[in-house]
Amino acid sequence: MDYLVIGLGITGISTVKTLSKKGLNVYAYDSNISSKEDEPEELKDLKYTLIFDLEEVISKEIICIKSPGIPPHNELIQKISSRGIEIVSDLEMAYRLFGDRNLISITGTNGKTTTTMLVNHILNESGKSSIAIGNIGVGMLWEIYSNPEVDYFVIESSSFQLDSTTTFRTKVAAFTNISPDHSDWHGSFDAYFKAKQNIFKNQNPDDKLILNIDDKRLCKLKNEIKSEIISISLEDKNALFYYDKPFIYRGGKRIIDARKLRIPGLHNVQNVLVAAAITNALNISDEDIERACYSFNAVEHRIEFVRELDEVKFYNDSKGTNVDSTIKALSSFENPIILIAGGYDKKVSFKEMFEQYGDRIKKLILMGETASQMQEEAKGVKDINIVKDMKEAVELSYKVMDKGDVVLLSPACASWGMYKNYMDRGNEFKDLVNNLGD
Repeated sequence: MDYLVIGLGITGISTVKTLSKKGLNVYAYDSNISSKEDEPEELKDLKYTLIFDLEEVISKEIICIKSPGIPPHNELIQKISSRGIEIVSDLEMAYRLFGDRNLISITGTNGKTTTTMLVNHILNESGKSSIAIGNIGVGMLWEIYSNPEVDYFVIESSSFQLDSTTTFRTKVAAFTNISPDHSDWHGSFDAYFKAKQNIFKNQNPDDKLILNIDDKRLCKLKNEIKSEIISISLEDKNALFYYDKPFIYRGGKRIIDARKLRIPGLHNVQNVLVAAAITNALNISDEDIERACYSFNAVEHRIEFVRELDEVKFYNDSKGTNVDSTIKALSSFENPIILIAGGYDKKVSFKEMFEQYGDRIKKLILMGETASQMQEEAKGVKDINIVKDMKEAVELSYKVMDKGDVVLLSPACASWGMYKNYMDRGNEFKDLVNNLGD
């Protein structure tokens, strides 16, 4: 069997390296690479074939592994699919190549990055070796291949990756929540939700699925789930893991004091519930889980504290790439908020965000494709400005801020079109903020 890797970003490079080192016959194609001179440095000494015309290989018996960012309606992908060629993601290949390793998968619209990193932290702090991989920006195949002694691999699994799976399965998985997102990529919310459900589709009764039963859409899936459901809840004390302010319980036993957590907001209590359930399923003790949760710091770009200046606190939530994640960020603060938002247009409404928390927004600073739409939908927010870039946004926030305010970057939008990714956006924000007052 031959393999064709489409796209040579983080995922593609990781995939080519792994398949090549395993002695498989690999072809690679990237529409942005037009000559051998543009070949990624990491691939130059590997045995594989960089191609510039897909017709060279798509008639062969071949499996195509595509970059998660390439949507199924892409013309190139449609062409390959029309030839009867199987198209899979690196997530699917991880299971096919390394299904005997201890893989843990986590998905959901929001919270999956924090939960992934927290699970990884708990495992490492409890004496296990663990690596967080996947949608957090780490090519999973090469990490698994090159770390044969590692006990666990915790995979943040995106809908893009799950969409192209057929046999993928992990013995322990988690579904944190679901809300509208990525309709531009999937075509509809139903298609997006269906892709997410591949997290449990191939599990069997001996496997475990951590499920947030506060989410009504997820609750409706119960009859379709064959694995053992481990319930978590912020509201229902009948769940195995539940929150009764200020404590987190497992089966009625108090295990974590949420007041001692270093990550703010009720949504992060939910992330801790999921992480505790996952690691408990892996036989980590309550004591180890509790200790690790107290020492865990916020994930970079997720309500990340940047600095305090003139008694104003600045937070970077560039990972807030959809409405629900920004709602959670806004709910984390009681102080007046200067919100910097806007970005790539994913064809969603922002009304819910402003209806719920518009009264907390002292000033709204908008940029990107969605600025005008947000301005129109921001009912109840009286002070709104549209700016051309992040520099102007940060300078304006500094000019209007008062003692006790919170300046929050939480775009509710993807970064595409203005930045390479949310990390670039967040890093620019942090650089600008750290230079204020100089």
